Amino acid sequence: MIKKAANRLLKWYLHPDFYPDISGDLEELYLRHAATSSRTASWRYVLQVIVLFRPSLMRPLFKNSIIKDTGMLKNYFKIGIRSLLKQKAFTFINVMGLAVGLAAFLLIQQYVKFEKSYDRHYADADRLYRLTTDQVVDSVLGTRDAMSFAPSGKVLVEEVPEIVDATTTQNFGELIFRKGESLVTEEHVLAVDEHFLRLFTYKVLEGHSESLLTEPNTLVLSASKAKFYFGDQNPIGKTIYLQSAFDRDFKVVGIVEDPPQSTHYKFDILMSISTIKDRLDDDAWNGYNYYTYVKLDQGADIENVRPLLPALSKKYMGEESSLVFNLQPVIDIHLYSDFTFEPEMHGSAKAVSFLGLISVFILIIAWVNYVNLSTARSFDRAKEVGIRKVVGARRNQLTFQFITEAFMINVLGSLLALGLAELALPLFNNLISKEILDHTWNDTGFLLNVFIFAIIGTFVSGVYPALVLSGFRPVMVLKGKFRNSKQGIWLRKGLVVLQLASSLSLIACTFIVYQQVNYMRSKDIGMSIDQVVGFRNPRVNDADYEAHKQKRTLFAEELKTYPAIQGVAMISNLPGGGSSDVNSSSGGIKIVGKTDRLDATTYVLSLNDEVISVLDMEILHGRNFDRNRGVDTATVLVNEAFIKRFGLVPDVSLINEKVQFGKNPENRKHDIVGIVKDVNRSSLKNEVEPTVYFYNDTPSQVMVKLAAGKYREGLEILETTWQKFFPNDPLRYTFLDERFEGLYQEDKRFGAVFGAFAVLALVVATLGLFGLSSFMAIQRTKEVGVRKVLGASVPNIIGIFYKDFLSLIAVAFLVGAPLIYFGMTQWLDGYAYRIGFPWLFLGLSLLIVLAIALLTVGYQVYKVAVLDPSKTLRYE
Repeated sequence: MIKKAANRLLKWYLHPDFYPDISGDLEELYLRHAATSSRTASWRYVLQVIVLFRPSLMRPLFKNSIIKDTGMLKNYFKIGIRSLLKQKAFTFINVMGLAVGLAAFLLIQQYVKFEKSYDRHYADADRLYRLTTDQVVDSVLGTRDAMSFAPSGKVLVEEVPEIVDATTTQNFGELIFRKGESLVTEEHVLAVDEHFLRLFTYKVLEGHSESLLTEPNTLVLSASKAKFYFGDQNPIGKTIYLQSAFDRDFKVVGIVEDPPQSTHYKFDILMSISTIKDRLDDDAWNGYNYYTYVKLDQGADIENVRPLLPALSKKYMGEESSLVFNLQPVIDIHLYSDFTFEPEMHGSAKAVSFLGLISVFILIIAWVNYVNLSTARSFDRAKEVGIRKVVGARRNQLTFQFITEAFMINVLGSLLALGLAELALPLFNNLISKEILDHTWNDTGFLLNVFIFAIIGTFVSGVYPALVLSGFRPVMVLKGKFRNSKQGIWLRKGLVVLQLASSLSLIACTFIVYQQVNYMRSKDIGMSIDQVVGFRNPRVNDADYEAHKQKRTLFAEELKTYPAIQGVAMISNLPGGGSSDVNSSSGGIKIVGKTDRLDATTYVLSLNDEVISVLDMEILHGRNFDRNRGVDTATVLVNEAFIKRFGLVPDVSLINEKVQFGKNPENRKHDIVGIVKDVNRSSLKNEVEPTVYFYNDTPSQVMVKLAAGKYREGLEILETTWQKFFPNDPLRYTFLDERFEGLYQEDKRFGAVFGAFAVLALVVATLGLFGLSSFMAIQRTKEVGVRKVLGASVPNIIGIFYKDFLSLIAVAFLVGAPLIYFGMTQWLDGYAYRIGFPWLFLGLSLLIVLAIALLTVGYQVYKVAVLDPSKTLRYE
């Protein structure tokens, strides 16, 4: 396609006598390069066609063209070079401004492109959907869950003709494998069926693709994991020992290519889901704990499929169920999904759009600089234009001359932008925590964008100045009666306002993002997580569970004997987890005798009686669990959010009332023995979850509170004690405050990127102000001299210049303030716990822009104002 388009261009401009020979030579070169890479060969072909665009080879159609005369073309470049060298300061400002603006624009756009590319690498990606579970009560959409029931994929294939394939998967999270004598914790292990690689079309490097993952106790490794475990050996048929409650060897039956970064469902190891068939059969339609993906038939319309899902949901989950199937495009999951139990932290379409907008602002500011400086210099170039017209230059020739200069500036800026982007790339990758590029010059798309925006920049920034400069009337200019037009002055003022408003907006938005993130990080979450370490107990088989419970208890009791350990508690899910790091129930719940059954999601945590004290949680009414009371296995604690959801007041009257899950009136009833003050288990983006706490003496996760000032000693004791009790399992711990910090990584990253490029935008705008104020000061040199002779002081003169710029800043504020308010209010509304609109930061942003503008302008005017009037009055 690329080669064909280039060949059409060649045939259009090339002389017919030359075309057969030249096109034949190019075709030979193309075929030679295509043997290595057809894509590279096509781009080389394009480059050669562009290089051959010479006056001597053009067809007669161009004989009267201004670019036909090679001498004239050389003259344009010669004059352009002289003009650029004559005004070195303005050339530097223009080139540097364009380079910084373009480099920032291209890097951000590369990131935006990467974020939007998630899950688009699969064949038929637009036909892949994830089956989700929505809760709908009285036609009101409630909790949306990314998971579904184990049999649901098979049911959809059987009952919906438009759905042609489905795969059921489970995300294990961490599992422990053996590599020789070492233990390796793998964080990305999926249990999948044999359909997985048909939907997610990863290339199979080793193994029989038709039979992969059909047998139990088999694994498929990514290429990098195969290298890690087996080096250069062929791993097919070899085994890896898996602990983590499996405690057996698994046979390697295949190798697939490594998944790219740009997928929401990452893996290093695939396990056949038939290995856990008993678990799937037990869960069946009792719990939705699996990720199910389906593929639509070619040409099928998703809008025809969705209306069929509610009836299917009722058929398999019961008429009274509030749960409904839904289908979500896989390509939308990363940026547009905010469901519970997502397999990883998702991105934000809003944040990506904001960053894309920043990049456009920065590029526009850079182009505006060129337009402003070029038109401001019009008085300087007026006599040159007048003389050229007197000796016969046509307007189109002058226009081409000035566009040539714009082209030279933009090409220099683009080359410098490429260098700046390459230098900044490691910092940028670190800033966004993703390696979107290894080298700018190594990416064809990036290089093409540099070329495209050099051309676009030439016309966007160069056409208006060229038309203005080429339109001067020689009689007026040569008589000395030329003045800048009012239209030109108003245009420059408008462009300066655009620059200042953009800079103001970016600075204010950066402050607001940082303030919101800091607010979430510092807000009281209702519990103390300082110096608390969390980790998982070793996984064991069901047959060994009772013996292992005793070992867990002894481990905890021994830790508590050390002064460096303040407390040890156990809980099913550590605080600071995401939406998927908690259990839930959607089968309905009620407070017996007090409320009707409520069809809504209730979150469930299991914990022992020491969690409340270790985390300094507050019990508002009632009591804590007590391990010495055998009846506490049938009791629960509830939080305030749970009570309030029923429209009740969380007071002492509810103690000893009973909670019942599900629709069956014979289901077990649990006594409420305590009401716990609300705590934020997860990110403050979300409301406190309505939660029921069950007693369990040894759940899966452990929290150890270290004594203040003794955390190193405490960690050493923890590691030593762990080795004593669990020598065959690695200890992987994390501080709870670090887990909470991790919840805000996306927001902090967004703020950091926003801030970095806001500073760049301000730098580019400052460069433009520097050049514009310098030129204005030089133009008004004689006026400054006259004012000084008449008694004006240096501050008076600077004040006159300030008046013009202060009015522009005021207009910029009036333009920018509403945009900032409405844009950031909408962004803040996405947080359950948010700051009020910080007007103080809007004022601070205005002061920053004001200070930079006045310092820049004041410096330039001061240099002229302090000159001796005897010199300034002779200035021409």
